[in-house]
Amino acid sequence: MDILSLYEGRTSFGTLSNESKAFLNPIHKYIREEFSTGDPTLLSSNISFETLQISMAKIRSRIYKNRSIKGFLVPILEEWNLDPKDVHVDLFRLRCVPNGFHLLEGAESVQYIHRDSWYANPENQINLWIPITNVELGSGFSLYPSYFGKPILNNSSLFLYDHWKETGGFQTSSTHPRLREKIFPKPLEKVSDPHPISVFGDFGDYFIFASHHLHGTNDNTQGYSRFSLEIRFVLGDHVKHHLGPKNWDNGSQGTTLYEMKQLESGAILPSEVIQSYVNQSALL
Repeated sequence: MDILSLYEGRTSFGTLSNESKAFLNPIHKYIREEFSTGDPTLLSSNISFETLQISMAKIRSRIYKNRSIKGFLVPILEEWNLDPKDVHVDLFRLRCVPNGFHLLEGAESVQYIHRDSWYANPENQINLWIPITNVELGSGFSLYPSYFGKPILNNSSLFLYDHWKETGGFQTSSTHPRLREKIFPKPLEKVSDPHPISVFGDFGDYFIFASHHLHGTNDNTQGYSRFSLEIRFVLGDHVKHHLGPKNWDNGSQGTTLYEMKQLESGAILPSEVIQSYVNQSALL
């Protein structure tokens, strides 16, 4: 894998090694233990969304506390000739999209097509998507590659990362008192791509792409929930040298780079490096 090619719009499907999958087995264990009375993919689609959020919060907490899970990345990074000491990752986010989620009140905003940079993520962020349970074709998510190198009208200029954190941040509980204040950036014109990429798979698969790609969650109509792990990371050297896609249309303010921690030590990039990158990538 040539990581620089991701900054030009390339995407790639791949297969995890048995070594990598072993590090992720605790996630399956946590899911089974939380939904212990039956098939988690069915049970999680047949409870209220509020109850599901409580269960997912418990599972995520266990994932965050288990530092060994991050070890799954090391064999992949070695395969890609990347130095783990240069990799800075956000929290590993487990996501559950129940069957028919798109029909729930408030689901529309979560499914808006977007670039991650509209949410104050760095332009050179790389996303690694791993299905933890089966995700059928059409029930995963889609990318719209024709927009990689061109702007689309959007309302990302309304997004302030500090305000986002004050109103709950990412994966907020529906009971958060300021939830209704949240701004979810979205296109202000119709998205039309003749060749969208539909992403799907089963445990052992992965999909890697630049978060600069326009993308969004598909309606889950497969009859059961899909669980997936989402890893967002940057390379410190690339941030330092301002490598990555051009900012075509991102007007958000703030940066998630301060949340990106070095894979092994947990250190963040120097503030001057982060601010230099943010200033350079601002939409002019």
